[in-house]
Amino acid sequence: MKSPFKRYPIRNVFFLAFAGFVTLLLVTIVIVSYQVSISQMQNNTSHYQQKLLREMNEQISIQKKAIEQVSLAMTRNSDLQEYLQGKKDNYSSYKSISSINASFFDLVFSMPMIDSIHLYLKDPPLRDQEGPIRYYSIDQYSRTGWLNRLDHADFSWLEKHRIQSPQGTISVISFARKVYSLNGKAEGVLVVNIKSSSFGKMLEDENGKVNRILVDSSQLPIASIGKIDIEDALGTIGDIEKNEDADLNSDGFMRYEDKFVVWSKLFNNDWLLVEITPWKEIAKNSLELAGILFLIGLIAILLVVLLTFYLTKQFTKPFKALLENMDEFSISEKELQLPNDYQNEFGTLFTGYKKMILRIKKLYEDLEVEFNEKRRAEVAALQANINPHFLYNTLDQLNWMAIAEGQVQISRVLELMGKMFRVGLSNGENFIHLKDELIHLESYLQIQQIRLDHRFDYRIDIPDSFLQCYIPKMTLQPFVENALIHGLHNKDLGFIIIKVYEVQNNLLITIKDNGAGLKKNHPIKKVNTGGYGIRNVRDRLFAYFGPSYTVTLYGEENIGTTALIKIPKQVILGDGDSNVESRNCG
Repeated sequence: MKSPFKRYPIRNVFFLAFAGFVTLLLVTIVIVSYQVSISQMQNNTSHYQQKLLREMNEQISIQKKAIEQVSLAMTRNSDLQEYLQGKKDNYSSYKSISSINASFFDLVFSMPMIDSIHLYLKDPPLRDQEGPIRYYSIDQYSRTGWLNRLDHADFSWLEKHRIQSPQGTISVISFARKVYSLNGKAEGVLVVNIKSSSFGKMLEDENGKVNRILVDSSQLPIASIGKIDIEDALGTIGDIEKNEDADLNSDGFMRYEDKFVVWSKLFNNDWLLVEITPWKEIAKNSLELAGILFLIGLIAILLVVLLTFYLTKQFTKPFKALLENMDEFSISEKELQLPNDYQNEFGTLFTGYKKMILRIKKLYEDLEVEFNEKRRAEVAALQANINPHFLYNTLDQLNWMAIAEGQVQISRVLELMGKMFRVGLSNGENFIHLKDELIHLESYLQIQQIRLDHRFDYRIDIPDSFLQCYIPKMTLQPFVENALIHGLHNKDLGFIIIKVYEVQNNLLITIKDNGAGLKKNHPIKKVNTGGYGIRNVRDRLFAYFGPSYTVTLYGEENIGTTALIKIPKQVILGDGDSNVESRNCG
């Protein structure tokens, strides 16, 4: 049993090509759908995360603003201002400190996120330092490195650090503000210590599997949640900041290496809130979607394969009939019968094939007729080759008869005519060397000198380097004939000069006479007309070389006429007479 590929090659090729195309199309759809789902999921994730981070950032900003306002109220506390004025006895100072502590205690207990308040004064009271309100000497402030941000500012948020608290050593974020007296002099520093865990709680939401970090304006960590590597997160933020496509001064997102980073920053807040999610978690759902799409694609491919097999079987049936007809076609036999019940493109194809067969048979008949005519033309051409040979022999016999009769001039004319005939025939060539063209021209001139009893003379001034250039046959003779007939017929002594120049790889041939010239109403003016012979030459040059190569006549009455012939300089002929290669003819 033969292979289906050998029995039905067209069907199987079409089937495989179409199935491959559909498979490629479906795979492309799956890939594109996967990429679109990734992109869509990334956009959805970034939109949701940015919205959530912005809400958190706004809550953090509100808490920060509240701390800043509370600290401002503390520095303007009347008891504190009265204490800063000094010049009081111990009892009055003790009473002022007690009032200050009472006011500050109320603020601390009203805001659970505040851990403690530290006051750095020039003359701090001697009190127990175990409570949430503690007093220190301003000298201790100068020795504390994390307070150096107040060197050039009235207030500032400080980097995360650890302090001793009634609950032990804890991490805090502090807000420091200079304390000014009523006379505008800085008398101390107020530091409000906020539990860093309080900011961490504000970063949480119902989804516990998130990695977020809050950093200050110097990109130092304030708080973080989730399984996040602080150093790696800070490195990621630093790299994103260097990226020209990212702007950390506003909300944004970016895929960085194997992480998806979303950040939020308010215009009135120096802190940056960042959420970092492993990319594999983003792509997890899209992979599941891609699997579903791939399964759907396989099912669709199976259906397409079955449908394609059925359709190709129906589609190739008329092609099979047409191929059988073509295989058994013969000129001498009638064409096979093709189905005639197709009303679609196949019916049009069958009709066109039948018309093509009729045209082939008609063409075959025409070729037979043409072949017979060509045979007759070849016989005529062979006969034509005999005629010039007969003419040369006849002229030669006439020449000897003239010599025998002492007719020297007639003998010379017959000899020159023989040269002209040989050049004129030139084995049927349309282009000849300029040297042969001059032989033809001089033969004609010498005949005319004999006829006119030497009433004119001529000079041919052509460099030898041009003699091997090609020129259309019988180009020059019509101009000399025109000069003799129309220009020199009333002249006692005429003169004709033929010269050749080279200009821009073109040959310029001039034929000048001293005859009657042109009429007065055409002084020194181009004339593209002439006798029948000149028009014939001009038409031939136009056909060979185009409109840029032609004939021009210049003349002045009673002075003479000049014919200018422009042709390309050529030494090698191509496949056609007009296809030439220009180069040095020497």
